[in-house]
Amino acid sequence: MELFNEDSQLKPDIAARKALKAVMQDGATVIMQNISTAVAKAMMNIAQEHNVLQVSHATYSDELTGKDFIPNFFRTCYTTGQFSRAFASYFATKPYRKFYLINMDYVFGHAVADDFIAAMKKAIPDVQIVGNDFHPIATKDFAPYISKIIASGAEIVYTGNYGTDLETLMKHATQMGMKARWASNQLDDHVVLSNIREYAIGAMVVSMYSPYAETEMNKMLLEKWHKKYKDTKYPWPTNPVGYIYNGCMFLFEAVKKAKSIDPKAVSKVWEGMEYEGVVGKNTMRACDHQNLAPLMLSEIQAKSEFFPFPYLGKPVIIPAERVAIPPNETGNPRCK
Repeated sequence: MELFNEDSQLKPDIAARKALKAVMQDGATVIMQNISTAVAKAMMNIAQEHNVLQVSHATYSDELTGKDFIPNFFRTCYTTGQFSRAFASYFATKPYRKFYLINMDYVFGHAVADDFIAAMKKAIPDVQIVGNDFHPIATKDFAPYISKIIASGAEIVYTGNYGTDLETLMKHATQMGMKARWASNQLDDHVVLSNIREYAIGAMVVSMYSPYAETEMNKMLLEKWHKKYKDTKYPWPTNPVGYIYNGCMFLFEAVKKAKSIDPKAVSKVWEGMEYEGVVGKNTMRACDHQNLAPLMLSEIQAKSEFFPFPYLGKPVIIPAERVAIPPNETGNPRCK
């Protein structure tokens, strides 16, 4: 196996150009990609036209395995809809009823909001969505938004923000005295947590991995990682490491079973395949190539067993069947 690393700069045109080069000049047979739905979409035509596998470990918009599905695309991570269903399942057992949404103003942010509202209304009939704002990417001043949130009386603020937009949003909220609790599908990012530290304490996050996962594969991952990196800044596997490792191993198991890297051969065995991964059983749903696995809901704790900054505590396990989007609701014509 040979790995070619390229930086998309989160720009679809650059991603497409570099993916085409990887396929045409470097002989790549698999395109693996993480964040950005727009970047994923830019590479889909290349994957299909040149008959290579496209595997995504961290793009969450449901349409990639829904209405925009292509046969060569597989997703090992979860989706905004699945994250929303996990939170809805959890909040249905809690007394919170007033929710405010704030997200980046692009396709992912709108998907986060739409999916969360739909899931919450289905799970909690008397839920109140007291605000739903979208802001430009790389916003520097969240004060106007925070003022609206405080005035709304929200108990929970749900956001899909990531990176600096998540850091700035949470810092400004604390500095302005916001009392509502945070709920996030992105706050398992070790870089963000090490930067904002006390601003994150008490926030709730749904994640695809937790170092607390009680599986044989996770025990092996913890042991091997710590042995190699115990004297570094991150002596234990962080959440992105865990779920990307899980996704890669799932792919490699399908390749081994197919005894081939040909997309048709891999697809044939990967569709419907079950795999005991880092957080439990993974199932690659045949109709839409969407991975189904347990999700973990954690609260950010001031003291961590793993890192010298606030990090995820022991999780509540949300079973795969409670968060899976029903096939006929995916928008994928193969799932009807």
